[in-house]
Amino acid sequence: MNMEKKVEKITKKRKLEEPGDIDKPVPKKRLTTKKKDTGETSATLPKPKRNIVKKSEPKSRSAKKEKETFNENDFENQNKENKESDEYNNYLNEVDMLSYFEKIPPLLAQKFISLLSDGCTLPFIARYRKEAVNHLMPDRLQELYDSYQNVIQLKKKVKSVLETLKKSNKLTPEIEQSILNAKNLSEVDLVYSPLKSHSLSLAERARNLGLESHAVNALNGGFVDVKKLCDSSVEELASFDKVEAHLTHLIADIIYKDTRVLQQMRTLKEETRFILQSSRTKSSTKEKPQNDNKKPDTKTDPETYKLYFEWKCPVNFVKCYQTLAVNRGEDEKILSVKVVVPDWFYNKLERYCLTLWKSKHWVCKGLGDAYNRLIKPWLSRKVRADLTNAAQKEAVKTFTTNLEKYLLTEPVKNRPIAGLDPGFKAGCKVGVIDATGAKLEACNIYPHFHSDNDPAASQLTNLLSKHRVELIGLGNGTACRQTESWLKKHHISDKIPVIIVPEQGASIYSISKEAQKEHPNMDPNLISALSIARRVLDPLGELIKVEPKNLGVGLYQHDIPPKMLETALDGTVEKVVSLVGVDLNTASQAMLRRISGLNEGRAKKIMAYRQENGGFKSRAEIMKVAGIGKITYQQCAGFLKVLGGPEPLDTTIIHPESYTVAKSFAKKIGVNIKELNQPQFPRQVEMKTYNIDLSTMSKDLDVDVSTLELIVNAFKQKAYEDNMITFCRPVYSMTVQNSEQLEKGMSLTGVVRNVVPFGCFVDCGVGDNGLIHTKNLGNANLKLGDRVAVTVISTPRPKKLQLKLDKILD
Repeated sequence: MNMEKKVEKITKKRKLEEPGDIDKPVPKKRLTTKKKDTGETSATLPKPKRNIVKKSEPKSRSAKKEKETFNENDFENQNKENKESDEYNNYLNEVDMLSYFEKIPPLLAQKFISLLSDGCTLPFIARYRKEAVNHLMPDRLQELYDSYQNVIQLKKKVKSVLETLKKSNKLTPEIEQSILNAKNLSEVDLVYSPLKSHSLSLAERARNLGLESHAVNALNGGFVDVKKLCDSSVEELASFDKVEAHLTHLIADIIYKDTRVLQQMRTLKEETRFILQSSRTKSSTKEKPQNDNKKPDTKTDPETYKLYFEWKCPVNFVKCYQTLAVNRGEDEKILSVKVVVPDWFYNKLERYCLTLWKSKHWVCKGLGDAYNRLIKPWLSRKVRADLTNAAQKEAVKTFTTNLEKYLLTEPVKNRPIAGLDPGFKAGCKVGVIDATGAKLEACNIYPHFHSDNDPAASQLTNLLSKHRVELIGLGNGTACRQTESWLKKHHISDKIPVIIVPEQGASIYSISKEAQKEHPNMDPNLISALSIARRVLDPLGELIKVEPKNLGVGLYQHDIPPKMLETALDGTVEKVVSLVGVDLNTASQAMLRRISGLNEGRAKKIMAYRQENGGFKSRAEIMKVAGIGKITYQQCAGFLKVLGGPEPLDTTIIHPESYTVAKSFAKKIGVNIKELNQPQFPRQVEMKTYNIDLSTMSKDLDVDVSTLELIVNAFKQKAYEDNMITFCRPVYSMTVQNSEQLEKGMSLTGVVRNVVPFGCFVDCGVGDNGLIHTKNLGNANLKLGDRVAVTVISTPRPKKLQLKLDKILD
């Protein structure tokens, strides 16, 4: 009975600690155990035995006895599992691993993991938990988060491999130790790959022949007579060469799985100067016969990779775009790529191994076999994998940096705007919106670009006058230059300024489900025109409706794993939207779903609640929405603003958890919190806090300095000022309108549309974007959206447009 009570107590405790896993079986995580008699490794611990019910015993008594016995065994097994799980966690401690990989203090790693475990998002941590993470910037927090995901992946892989090897009876204490000491997936693969196959490895075959003790003896300097080990009755031991080969395989297995050797290989890899080399494949040089019935070849022209036909570069100097280029060329079977490992690596490793084992003959023989069969191919894979990972991270970073700047394009508020989606045969689509972004009118016009008396010009002029349009947003796609000249020719742009708007992704959005829901039964072409207008009025609100990869601000996006790219881009959008903040009563569903802590389902419920109840009166009212609990509210509340409510602090970035502190601070400096939205309030706070010591004040208020700084900055923040435009600067040179007119040495103006590691791409209004290579940038640091003056140094025929930067235009 005491045992039953003990079991019940532990079971209840487990249920309290893991409420989400009540119905799930306890995972069996066991370390290898040795049998006392034979020394063999057992794959699993013995299962609990149940008592067999005897016929002579009463049924009820037997059942009770069986239950008691099972509970006792279950309790013992649970203790064993817990003990073994603790041993795993000593090796696979997430805090220690994150600290090791990211070179950060263990305490910081522990706090960061703890915040994530509590359901905190990166935008929330970056703004409201600065003190806990040592004031790390959002980009650094993202790096830590990515590294933590890799740690989790490595931990899962190690446990999975150990379980698989146990089930197949291939796990020995030495192999287990090597796998537990692995620092990345590649090192796990080095040990595990020879054991993956259902058939026996070369070392396992030799081990089954009883040669392991002889191999260990030989490696440690003992004498082994190979001839005496020969046995003509056993085919595998029939000759001297076969026995020697088996001993060599065993010694190779012992050497490369030794944890000391693995650590030395890790060290030598960092010190070795590997070379990446590529050449053209023979198959790509053959001319393919023309066949009209066959589908056209979608592969890239081999000449695209001409630079890499005879190319080599030290790994330390390989650029990210070069890695992605040779990888793509290899995938298309145009390039053959290999890693050159210098002899220096083997020589140093051999010298090190000779300090661990006494027999020079067997060390050299075993290491040579292990090096050629296992270590060298692993090194090549590891170097390539490291280069690819670094290149993919750089490409994603380029994409997210450009995306962030693009999403933060300055809006033009409080004015009616017309969006023009130009075209030739299909005409020019016009969409007019009011100052709030609501649709006023949408239609097609058909300009005659070479006619002086064009009815389409009168039609557009009347439409603009009718709705008192103050700004025209012109899409930069097909017929953009012709439409721009047409507007000037008919004096339409003399009265109303024209802004050139990038229209990447607008047409894709126009045929999406979201667009059809927003504009039911409307022509997608007209939706595209409305989207262009809204990109001027509210760039962030409109651009987040489009899949980020369709916005044209990336680098080699098709060479990046889709999930990796999607996760990074979604994180960037969430970060931008959260840090800018949204009005809870006016934000679209597309905007709300990107807020920290929210998702598609919660955003939908917020929209429904808003419609049913006529909007939110305060932030706290969000808790009334079904599906939003305390944790979700904590994560999203600070990024959602409620204007015109009874609580003035609901209009600021101050989190509700700090309202009491904010009010106490306002009282201490002598300002009235009810005047928070008055124009003079920021100036009053500026004067009152000029000589204030935040450190002392934070102690008085019993709050950390970071939170107090956020409160002060929120008090100083001015209400939104209208973005008045006095004039619109021209983007393109009017003298050139297409690529056929381009000549070497010609001066152009344009706008930077994409920034990449090797330069930037500039839209000069001639169709294709031109490249300013880093060598032609001088010392300039261009950003997305910068207006520039450039000189043509190479025309698009037959290659791409090459430009040289003259100056950045004000």
